[in-house]
Order: sequence, then C-alpha cells, then structure tokens
Amino acid sequence: MNDQSFEEDALVDDLNKSLNVLDIQESKFASSDVNALESTSFDVNFLVDALNIQDDQEPKSEKKDKLLSSWLELPPELLYQVSKHLSNIYFSIFCAVCKSWRSSAQSWHSNAIVFRLRTLLDIPHSESPCNLMTLDTYQEDIPVLDVRLQCSKMGWLLLSLVRFGYCRFFFFNPFTKVKIELPSNFYHFDIMSFSLPPTSKDCFVVGINGGYEFGIIRRGEERWNIFDFKRSLPKDIFISYTSPVLYKGRCYCLCQSGELGVFDLNEYLRNPEGQNSFRWIHIVPRGFSEELVDSIIQCYLVESNGQLYSVFEFEDFNPCFLVFSLNPNKSQLKWHAVENLRSQIFYVGVVSSISEPAMAGGVGNKIYLPNVQGNRCVFYNLKTKRCQSFYSDYSTNISPHGKEHSNYVWIKRPLGNSG
Repeated sequence: MNDQSFEEDALVDDLNKSLNVLDIQESKFASSDVNALESTSFDVNFLVDALNIQDDQEPKSEKKDKLLSSWLELPPELLYQVSKHLSNIYFSIFCAVCKSWRSSAQSWHSNAIVFRLRTLLDIPHSESPCNLMTLDTYQEDIPVLDVRLQCSKMGWLLLSLVRFGYCRFFFFNPFTKVKIELPSNFYHFDIMSFSLPPTSKDCFVVGINGGYEFGIIRRGEERWNIFDFKRSLPKDIFISYTSPVLYKGRCYCLCQSGELGVFDLNEYLRNPEGQNSFRWIHIVPRGFSEELVDSIIQCYLVESNGQLYSVFEFEDFNPCFLVFSLNPNKSQLKWHAVENLRSQIFYVGVVSSISEPAMAGGVGNKIYLPNVQGNRCVFYNLKTKRCQSFYSDYSTNISPHGKEHSNYVWIKRPLGNSG
C-alpha cells in the first residue's frame, strides 16, 4: 500500500469515528437536514473526494461541482462536531478543504470557549477601583490551559490561543460577556497591545516578536500585516514581556535591561498602502547603573497623565523598587528618577498597568503589586520604601513578596458598578 492510500484510509477511519459520536439534536436543524443525516450510511467518502481523491465513476468536473454544492451546505454545528474529534493533522486538512469549512470549524471552536474571571484577593481598600483577577478558561467544562492573557485596558482583555498550528486572538469584556474574534495568525506574538476598545472604528492591535518584526491589524481588516524592522534592536538588548504602551501613534516597549525601545506607526496609520519602512527610532538608556541589571526581577510600564513611568523590582537591593518617568512629548527622551507619586496609585502587571488617583487619604504614593499574601494585596510604599499589606503586619524591604499567579490581570470596575 502506498503512502497516499494509507493517508486516505486513515482519514476515512478518523472521520467514521467522528461521525459515530455525533449527537445531532433535531431542534438545532431543519427537519430536512435531520432526515438526510439520520441514517448511519452517511457517506464519509465524500470528504475524501472533496480532497481531490479520484473516483472514475463520473467526470471529474461534475463530481467536483456536486461535492462542493453538497458539502458547502452543511450546517456549522455539524462541521464543529466532526472537527472536534479529529487529530491535529486531520483537523488541519479539514480546515484546508475550503474557506467555509475553515471558518465554521474555527468559529464553533471559539464559541465553545468560556472565560471566567476569579478574584485573587480582597479589594485592598474600600474605595479602590481595581482588583487583581485571574482568568480561567473552559471548553465544554474542560479547563483550557493554553489561553494567554496578552493585554488589558478600558475594560477589555486581549487573549491568544495556539491551536492546531495557528494562533487565534480574542477580545473579551468580562463585564458585558462580549467576545470579539480577530483574524488568526500562523504564530503568536511575544507581547501585544491595542489602541482603543475593539468597538471603536479607530482601534488597532499591535503584536511584537523580539525586536525584529511586528504585526498590526486595524478594525475591519481580514488579516494581519507583518513587517520586519529595517533596523533591529542592538544584539545585547531584548524586549521584556511587559505589554507595550501605545501613545499618540507610537509604540513604547520596555526592555529587559531597562532601556526603552520606540517605533512610530503614524505614517502607516495614515497610509497603510504606502511603502512603509519601520525602525526603532529611539533606544532610551536605562535610568540606573549597569550593576543592577542582573538583579532585575520584573519590570512594568505605566502611562499616566501623558507621562510614561517604568517600575523595576530588584533582588537583594535596598530599596527593592525604583521608579522612573519620561515625557514622550519631548524630542529628547530621558528617564528621571521618581521619589514620590503624590496622590497617584499604580496597579502594575505584565499584561497591563493602571494609574489611578487615590480616592481616600493615606492610600496614594503606592504601587500595588501582582503578589498575594493570603488573600491580601501587597503594595510598595514609596514613602517608607517598604513592601506592606493592608490589615496585616506584613512589612519588608527585600524581594520577593508573596505568591505571583499566572494569567493575572488588574481589572478596573466600570463606573456605577460597586461589585
């Protein structure tokens, strides 16, 4: 038996197993569809024919037209039921048959995914607008572990899911339960961000891989646009896994050793069909000495009132946190040390960081961390230069600070919602 025959027989066997476990509910289909499918003599060889496997009983052109008209009319529910029982390689073949099959299978796979947010701690203060949450994902009540939180802002989460050799992207609003799917890509991005809520006509999404390429997609576009940087980052500088900040058409990326990389999207946004060339227009030096680079545990990037702030956590160094600010509206970009946030509060995280005004006395000038002591939030107090926790005696000037969960995100409650 040759390799082609073996693959064809294996595909037929795989599909027959899938069709044997179909649970077709009459309420989901028109009666004519149910009558057509209620017999166990469902001809799975139609799929093999659709994959251009020859059958000499009728002319090839007539056979192809007949097959296309028959299979393109299958309801998406049925396509989903078939596809979810295929192995990875046959799912890829299934999606390659035609656009209709690929769209239906992918759509039903995404619709079957359920996102649930779970709080990790007591709200750090009764007036705080933010809470630390973790995302649990399920598909048909089975946990899905490969969903990744990429970015969060303005009440929306941007998520990615690698399945069957391609990466899928979703927007999810945990308050309205609205889910919006973006076009998929052949690979995931290291870090991502978006400019505006996905309901805005001016929304665009950016994904970056290393310092050598990035992808961008605007609302209404059907595919990602991938570009290489004309000039990459220096070999000894690497992008951190902190979500970049999009500000006035520029993308700001914090690097692992403290530098800030900047590239401009404005020309592309004005004329996406033009001959666009992208390069890192600024590499802003770190604001601290090189001796501290190896002590960096984590870094965060925050936009607040037209200023960019970088927050660095250090191991075996006192103080264990350093904060710097930068004015992105100036032509000369330079970090400046920050000793006091005054009435501002930072909620920092890799996926997103939020800046909020203090709503009560005594809670400003603090950085709330994605760390948990029991069910209490840990914060860094810039005045005392110590990490502390509300309603407890916890206090330290060294790192680390409690448990840091995976797939966590700071969520700001919508206005008018006290829960």
